[in-house]
Amino acid sequence: MKRISLLALLLTFAAAAAAAVPTAPGPELIAGENDAAWQPLFATLAAQGGVHSTFTEQRWFSVKKTPVVLHGELRHSAALGLSLRYTQPEEQLLVVDAKGLLMRNAQGRTRAMAADPKAPRIDAALLPVLRFDLPALLQLFTLRAARDGEDWRLDFTPRTPELARSLSALTVEGAGESVRRLEFRRSAKQRVEVLIETTQTGVTFTAEEAKRFFR
Repeated sequence: MKRISLLALLLTFAAAAAAAVPTAPGPELIAGENDAAWQPLFATLAAQGGVHSTFTEQRWFSVKKTPVVLHGELRHSAALGLSLRYTQPEEQLLVVDAKGLLMRNAQGRTRAMAADPKAPRIDAALLPVLRFDLPALLQLFTLRAARDGEDWRLDFTPRTPELARSLSALTVEGAGESVRRLEFRRSAKQRVEVLIETTQTGVTFTAEEAKRFFR
């Protein structure tokens, strides 16, 4: 019996090691038809609470063979929105919330763009993506989902012409209950890749943090 149990354990580990993030989009998810198997993952991710992550961002442009590399911190709160604090190569803050988009440089100078519900931009689309709000996502995107063991991949294609002008495809990849990678593709030669490094969930941001990193 011990040998059988050990063999079963080794086979389990081998299967886990063989799993990998799918390299191609899966079938389209249709609400109420084939989304039942994905509901638990969306529910778990949506219930993570406040999130604080570190990340490396690579920006690829058609005129360059190597990407522009940035480093920073991501903070997300259902109440406060999304905050991206870039630390390298220069300090900059980008906030996305219900009011729209706000950018603030190291000297404290800010620039804001109001949200337009009738013509959502890519920044507005980020909020339902990070909240894993499936009904809201399906209004903005067609969604394809693929899974291999604990590894999963979600591919979003904009439904609206306004959103499609700035984003041709968005891919979110993860393992288990963790998001590992996001890719924003505008064209075949222009994309942004975000590699998530460390992540804390269930974070409560203090009043000082809310003032510093959000609007």
